[in-house]
Amino acid sequence: MSTPMAALTEAAARVAMFTTAVQLGLLDAIDREPSTVDDLARRCGANERGVRLLLAALVADGFVEEVPGGRFQPTAPGLASLHPLLPIWDQLPEAVRTGKPALDMDSPDTATEMYPHVVASLANMWRDAAVRTAELLPAATRILDVGAGAAPWSIAIAKQNKHSRVVALDLPPVLSTTKRAVAAAADVADQFAYLAGDVFSMPLPVDTYDLVIVGQLCHLFDEPTCVRLIDRLVGALRPGGTLALLETLAGGRGAAVHELSLYLRTRGGALYSPETYQKWLRRAGLDAADVVEVNGTPAIGLFTGRRPSA
Repeated sequence: MSTPMAALTEAAARVAMFTTAVQLGLLDAIDREPSTVDDLARRCGANERGVRLLLAALVADGFVEEVPGGRFQPTAPGLASLHPLLPIWDQLPEAVRTGKPALDMDSPDTATEMYPHVVASLANMWRDAAVRTAELLPAATRILDVGAGAAPWSIAIAKQNKHSRVVALDLPPVLSTTKRAVAAAADVADQFAYLAGDVFSMPLPVDTYDLVIVGQLCHLFDEPTCVRLIDRLVGALRPGGTLALLETLAGGRGAAVHELSLYLRTRGGALYSPETYQKWLRRAGLDAADVVEVNGTPAIGLFTGRRPSA
């Protein structure tokens, strides 16, 4: 078990080494092209031994991986783009004192500004959970991916079922990232179409989809907003269709820090209990199934509700 001193030291070290890799241009360099230690030291104007030790620490913590030829590359593209989010944590004392978030990432304006830069890294974090989720969900041909981001959930489904057709819905600036992610995935681009807009206000087709996916979206909002969202999406399901919510499990691995992050960057976001998600699904007229935990840290639960057949 980690002691408080060890936990603090490790946390401080992770932030420092990630910040150093960004400030030296090291992460950007290996994002463009996998490189050796001596190449990076020369290109970044840094000490070779220091670069070697920094890379070893980044590999140990999962930021970077070594590939053949003694070269290094990031484990996910665009990791350096996450660095501007770190200073938000400096505003935690004020947020705890006043109850006011540092950001309103649950508002369309702020989401439009922030999410295009982070959704690719989030998708990589959820990659294994997405593969497991695709195995668990019922077969579906017509799929709506709500708040698609970099589309990890629907890409995994499309790879598993080549007959599926996905409509990825998100705010217009985010959809550009969605399209890049789909293009980078193998052989799924022709299975995707795109719908730009705000899910809370744009018209949705009625009785259309076999499956509607809502991945890591509900936790950004308060309970009345979540209920309103689910009610809107149920109408888009065909009779017999399934609504699937993927959310961090309250009380699970990594949940405490995740909820503190939500407090810092949303006005009403929270982690809700499995019973709460199931209550919302039943309230909307769906037959709710038991929660299934899929892989991930934080731990992610799959909540499904089936619209009764006509």
